[in-house]
Amino acid sequence: MGSIYSLIFSEEHQPTEVTDVQQDSSSPESSVNEGNQSFIQDGDVTQRTDAMFPCTTTFDHTDDVDKKSIYVICAGKSKEFFVFPLEKISVLLQEACDWTDKKPQRMTLVFQGEHLDVMKTMSEYSGLRAGSKVNLIRAF
Repeated sequence: MGSIYSLIFSEEHQPTEVTDVQQDSSSPESSVNEGNQSFIQDGDVTQRTDAMFPCTTTFDHTDDVDKKSIYVICAGKSKEFFVFPLEKISVLLQEACDWTDKKPQRMTLVFQGEHLDVMKTMSEYSGLRAGSKVNLIRAF
């Protein structure tokens, strides 16, 4: 690990061999092509690091995760809420209480006759799927 650290963050700019990276001949970077080897002569640490370890991972975005649509029923009215599978039930309870103008401390969610624990996540309830109907009732 120390050799990688010293290679990347060394004070002197030694040429670093680049493999599996195509260099564009029209780019303003200073590079020297000798046969099948290409070297970056001067550049900052990020250029050398990117050349040595190209980024092949994709970035995680919340838009890529599928949200579940849960219908909350309260006093004969129904509304669809979109929640992430790893969100806690308390998030759904808060959104439902905001919709009905009720205090979350006085309300609870019931699904198929079972009170939902606000500390558990949506995915911990196997029956709670997209399109499920949950009742918002007054807590006892």
